[in-house]
Amino acid sequence: MIWQHHHLPSVPSTNQWAMEWLRHTLPQGPVLFTTDHQTQGRGQRDRRWSSEAGRDLCLSLAIPVQADWNPTLVNMHVALAVRDLLSHHLPANQSPGAIRVKWPNDVLVWHAREHRKAAGILVENVWRGSQWSTTVIGVGINVGSSRLGRSYPAVSLAEAWHEELTPSDLATALAEGIVRRLEGGVDGLMEDYHDALFGLGEPRTFVVHERTWHGMFRGVNAEGQGRFEWSSPREAETLPPSEWLSSSEVQWCW
Repeated sequence: MIWQHHHLPSVPSTNQWAMEWLRHTLPQGPVLFTTDHQTQGRGQRDRRWSSEAGRDLCLSLAIPVQADWNPTLVNMHVALAVRDLLSHHLPANQSPGAIRVKWPNDVLVWHAREHRKAAGILVENVWRGSQWSTTVIGVGINVGSSRLGRSYPAVSLAEAWHEELTPSDLATALAEGIVRRLEGGVDGLMEDYHDALFGLGEPRTFVVHERTWHGMFRGVNAEGQGRFEWSSPREAETLPPSEWLSSSEVQWCW
C-alpha cells in the first residue's frame, strides 16, 4: 500500500522534507516520510508544532491526487483516519466519544474532565500548472511527551491513557489507514465526520475577526465551512458574524 518509506533521525519539518522531495520526483503511489525528531514542526495558521525527540509521532504522507478528490474531503478523511488509529488503542474504560475531531482537523482526547489536543494535521498541496497533482499530509501525535503543564489544553496519549506506545509502530498503521480512507470514497464521509465533531451545539465563546462572540457551532458543509448560530446581541451598529465561516476566520476560546 505504501510505495516508498523514507526515514531520517532528525529533520526540521517532515512536510518541508516531503515538499522538497516532490520538486524532483513524481511519485507513483503513497510515499511516507518519518523522523524521530522534528525540530521546526509547523501547524495550522503558521503556528509551531512542538514534539519531543523519540517520544512523539511526526510524519508526512505524499499521495498522488485522484480526479474526484477535493481538499476539504481529504482533510475530513485524514482527521477520521487519525481518530480510527487512536480508537484502536483506546483503553477499555473509555467510550468512543473520548476521541473527538475539532473542526477542521485537530484530534482531541478526554482527560481530566475535558477534551485536550493530542494530534494535529497540516495538509499542503502541490500544483503542476493548474492541476492539483499531489497532497502532502502532515500529522503530529503527542504519544509520550509531557503536555499537561502547557498553557494550551494539550495532552499526550501516555498522560491520558497511561499506556506506552511507540511512535514508529504507529506511523505505518496511520499511513495505511489514511490511504484506505481516501480510497474508500465519500459515501458516509459527512455523517462519520459530523459524528466525530467536538463541541456541536454547545454554547461557547469564539473570536471572529478580532471580536468576541457567543454562539454555537452547528456543523460543516462539503466545502469545509462551519455553520454557527450566534446569540450575542447587536452592539451599536455591529452585526453578528456570518452564519457560515471558514476555519481561518474563527478562533475557539478555551
